[in-house]
Amino acid sequence: MKSILVFIDGTICDTHHRHHIGVQKPEFNNRENILKDKAVPNSVKVLKKLSNRFNLVYIGARPTFTNEYTKEWLEKEGFPNGDVYLGETQLDRIEIIKKVKDKYEFIAGIGDRWDDNELHLEIGCLSIILKEFEGNWDFVYDYLLDFERKLKIQRNEVHLKGKVEGLARVLPKLYTTYGDDMWKVYFNAVLSMAEESREERRKEDLETFNKYNLNPEDLRDVAKWELLIRDEGWENSEAYGLQDIEIVEATKNRFVMKITRCRYAELWRELGLPEIGYEIHCHTDYAWWDRPAWNPKVRFNQPKTLMKGEDCCLFIQFLSEEI
Repeated sequence: MKSILVFIDGTICDTHHRHHIGVQKPEFNNRENILKDKAVPNSVKVLKKLSNRFNLVYIGARPTFTNEYTKEWLEKEGFPNGDVYLGETQLDRIEIIKKVKDKYEFIAGIGDRWDDNELHLEIGCLSIILKEFEGNWDFVYDYLLDFERKLKIQRNEVHLKGKVEGLARVLPKLYTTYGDDMWKVYFNAVLSMAEESREERRKEDLETFNKYNLNPEDLRDVAKWELLIRDEGWENSEAYGLQDIEIVEATKNRFVMKITRCRYAELWRELGLPEIGYEIHCHTDYAWWDRPAWNPKVRFNQPKTLMKGEDCCLFIQFLSEEI
């Protein structure tokens, strides 16, 4: 699980009530005073939400002997569990980070001072700096999620480009040898794979229809379902962010989806091999979209594709009484 480095003092912990004591005084860091600290507004709520997606690692600018008091305070205020590291000076904290950075997969660091950027730079992650003691925590979750989605799109782009370039080196040579028979064999293999997985996919698909209280017999609901599962499954989707999709029609018996940008088509056309891209990515859509596992009454038509140089791809599903 990816991790977030969270600074304690000033970022999630308001220490105002003990500033009059003086940082150098022993009582400044005693248990009684630390446990009187207040959580920065909304920090608990947001970190709880983030903890469902990320591992949290806390780091503070305080003596190491306060470790147990700090953990007690975090628990008392309701913060999610996470490892705690403490260092009085910036050099101490940088040394801590150097030692533990390989232990965690940091995606971001959240602090309240510009020198917190040094820690984030050391671990090579996104740096979020909030206002001390009153940071705008409300924007943090969406900001991090948006950042993670952008990283996913970048990874998908790199993966697809490598895949297409590899296939472009091999498939033209195979086609020279086997001709159109190669595509017939490939298409039939995909059909067989779809058929073999039909029952398992039907069960999974109907579970998600039920989850959202949608009806697979109504293609208006199918349109909603299609968008929902794409968004819900973005973390595991190799196609996420590589296509621009819109629903152009949704009635009880007909559902039309349009793709106006497709990175698959762009890459194959850049290589001058869109006909191969069509056979690999587009022709086989019939295996999954025609008589789909969730409703075998539904039929499929694909009159336009970007891969063939048209202005969009059209995915049309419609209800048929034939089974």
